[in-house]
Amino acid sequence: MSDWIEHDGGPQPVADDVWVERPNSSRRIGPAHWFDWTVKGQFRVLNQHLIDAALKRGIELGLEAAEQAALKAENTLENEWRAGDKSDSHLEGRSDGMGEAADIIRNLNPETIAKEADQ
Repeated sequence: MSDWIEHDGGPQPVADDVWVERPNSSRRIGPAHWFDWTVKGQFRVLNQHLIDAALKRGIELGLEAAEQAALKAENTLENEWRAGDKSDSHLEGRSDGMGEAADIIRNLNPETIAKEADQ
C-alpha cells in the first residue's frame, strides 16, 4: 500500500485497474475508474505491491532475454571462429566480448533498476 497522495482534481492519476482508496468518496475503495477524479482530495494505491512485483518481473524477463541474446551471439561468433581461420583474433575477441556482456547482464539487479526507474 502506498502513502497518501494529494490529488488536485485533474486527470485520473493512475490506470483504470489500479485499486485505490479515497477517504472522502462515497465509494471508499475500488478500481480507479470508479472514482470522480475531478474532485480534489487524497488517495492511496492499495495494490502497489502487485504493481511493483509485476514491474520487477518484467525487468527480470527483459534481462533474461538480453542475456540469452548475448549468449546466442557469443555461440554464433565462436562457431564462426572455430569453423574458419583460428588465427582470426577479431572473431575470438568479439565472441569473448559477448560472453562478458552476458555476465554483466546476468549480474544486474532488477530491484535496483526498478528503484532507479521510479525516481
